[in-house]
Order: sequence, then C-alpha cells, then structure tokens
Amino acid sequence: MKQNNVQLIGYVGTDPDIKICSNGIKMACLRVATHYPLKKEGGKKLYATTWHNIVAWNQHAEYAERSFVKGSHILVDGSIVYNTWPDKTGHTRYTTEIKASALINLDR
Repeated sequence: MKQNNVQLIGYVGTDPDIKICSNGIKMACLRVATHYPLKKEGGKKLYATTWHNIVAWNQHAEYAERSFVKGSHILVDGSIVYNTWPDKTGHTRYTTEIKASALINLDR
C-alpha cells in the first residue's frame, strides 16, 4: 500500500511545459491551482488559492501534452517529492512537487 499519496482537483494555471531529457524521456511540468473557502466577510464568500508544481513523466507527460491547456479542470494522483540543493551563493533552496502517477481531464 502506497503511504505517500496525494489527490488534487484543481485548474491548470499555464499550458504544460514539455521537455525531452538527454536520455530521450519526456517530462511535463504543470502548475495547478486548488481553491478552498474561507470564512465569509459580510456575507461575501472568500477563497484561498494554493499553487502546486506537478511533474509527469513518459506516457503521463504525453497525455498532459495533448490533453491540458491553461484553465483545464484536472485531477492529479501522485506522491509528494521534496527537493533541496545549494544555489550559487551556497544557500539551501527547497521545492515541493507532486510526481504524477495519474492525470485525468475533468472537462471531458
């Protein structure tokens, strides 16, 4: 049973960025926005938005390339990956991304 599992339902923020690695493997990077309601102020609903970095490989990258554009409604199933590296000045940098194991276009 997979312990590191996340499912997100949101909207694609930009067209997928497709790259071909030196070994020929295709990679797709997507930005996905999820929204959740906050307390109402004076009867007005407010929403907070969280942005997520999604990375898809191989056949998932090919599916992302042909199925998603900015504004697409998407379901992402995957696992959380944390990365650290030193930048040019020696400071440690951090990123969090979702490695996609499934992508579903909810607009269809």
